[in-house]
Amino acid sequence: RTLQHEDRMDSFVITETFKYLYLLFAKEEDMFLDISQFVFTTEAHLLPLTLARLSNSTAVPVSDDFFYDEDEDVEYEMACPSTRYMFPGHDTLYAGAASLRKPLESLVEDSCPTKRILKRKLTAPEFQSTSEEHLKLVRDMGITIITLPDGRVQLLHTFANAKTPEDGEEGLMFMQEMIDLSRQQSTNTESPPKLVSFKIDGQRHQLQAGPAQFGKDLKNGLTATGKVVMANHVRGCGGSLQNGESMWGKIVIVERGDCMFVEKARVLQSLGAIGGI
Repeated sequence: RTLQHEDRMDSFVITETFKYLYLLFAKEEDMFLDISQFVFTTEAHLLPLTLARLSNSTAVPVSDDFFYDEDEDVEYEMACPSTRYMFPGHDTLYAGAASLRKPLESLVEDSCPTKRILKRKLTAPEFQSTSEEHLKLVRDMGITIITLPDGRVQLLHTFANAKTPEDGEEGLMFMQEMIDLSRQQSTNTESPPKLVSFKIDGQRHQLQAGPAQFGKDLKNGLTATGKVVMANHVRGCGGSLQNGESMWGKIVIVERGDCMFVEKARVLQSLGAIGGI
């Protein structure tokens, strides 16, 4: 087992699994055929009990005015029954088959995703967790945002919670985009740790730190130097009370949690900080 999802559906899902699932729960009045007149094979094929109607040993009673074409070639052979016997009241085989398909063509019209082009209200790359408008749009899509204790954010999509079916479909697309973004980040080559140096009481300390996956890349002599201060509200998320003057031109230390790193960075940048730890 690879434990990997594949974008495919085997033929037995519809031809066998869904067929038996439907038959298990369908009411008698919902049946389009009298299934007592059929035998099901292990592959869920329906074999009419009338298959031997034209053989020399089997006869099926029909009304006196019922007419069917006699075929001498199959008089003594097993043969499929006449379409007039299977679909009485229909002139052709296609008309008979259509009488079965027509009632089913819109059976799941209101629940299956459509191929119509949706006008997107919000895409995953555009999403900002600090935007109340974006959060409302996400909720309308049936998506719940859960902040984990370690600061990571988890998205859960429930189609039934969407405001409209169209919003639910957009929610599915939004979640797929988020998954694609996550895969892109996981496949990117990890940035090597950078060296952070600072002085305390005249003594220089050096620590290794993992750089962010956004913003300027500190390489080729590019450095960020400034006084280090603590954020007034240590989590540094959107909506928190901060003293911008104390952060202007400085590197601000924030604690992980409550929101995504990129949100913390936007808050610090808006207050004039030159960097964040």
